[in-house]
Amino acid sequence: MKKILICNQKMYLTKDEAMNLSYGYDEIDFSNVELIVCPNYLNFEYFEDYKLGAQNCFYEDKGSYTGEVSPYDLHLRGIKYAILGHSERRMYDTNEIINLKVKACVRNSIIPIICVGESKIEKELLKTSSVLKKQITTALSGVDLTDDYPVLIAYEPVYKIGSSSPLSKEEIEDTFKYIKKILDDMKIPNYKLLYGGSVKGENVKHILSDEIDGYLVGASCINASELNTIIKCIK
Repeated sequence: MKKILICNQKMYLTKDEAMNLSYGYDEIDFSNVELIVCPNYLNFEYFEDYKLGAQNCFYEDKGSYTGEVSPYDLHLRGIKYAILGHSERRMYDTNEIINLKVKACVRNSIIPIICVGESKIEKELLKTSSVLKKQITTALSGVDLTDDYPVLIAYEPVYKIGSSSPLSKEEIEDTFKYIKKILDDMKIPNYKLLYGGSVKGENVKHILSDEIDGYLVGASCINASELNTIIKCIK
């Protein structure tokens, strides 16, 4: 089965930079991965040849919500995925808000990419398990899922995002076993587990594992050469 590769371009790229990057993407052979590109909203058009995801969305379809982006409108525009609960947004979104956004995505046939992960302090206080359980169970509470509707869970330890190195493969696998137990206990029928947090061409080969269904890549995805290195390692 192909690994999932999610490219979270964040707010790195201007219009011209996104256009130039799209040309670089066109030179890469993505046939061995399931690629999902998440540009900022203004740059969707430059990556329309790929599966597209949003970096966030609101929990209502329409209304007087200045500055928000409708999941219904994303659906109408052919957006198939949405990143929810990324650590860079959790200062604004509570677990309960993320739950509303997950429900909004499912309501609009958008596959949620739910980010979870502990902070450095939480890890030092041995709270990783309780933090992950709270984030996952709240995000998926009351969400009506069928066997053919996948949920993507991206584990990103907050202290590793943008750092020089990811967790070890063994640490990731141990954490994934715990996440799987949570999801199985909740009877979530269809899910994939991704890892994010300092995924780079120089280290991805050290965290390849059958337990990891894919990777959420940040800064490395805005450099076509770096992304190509990651792709070749995943092969």
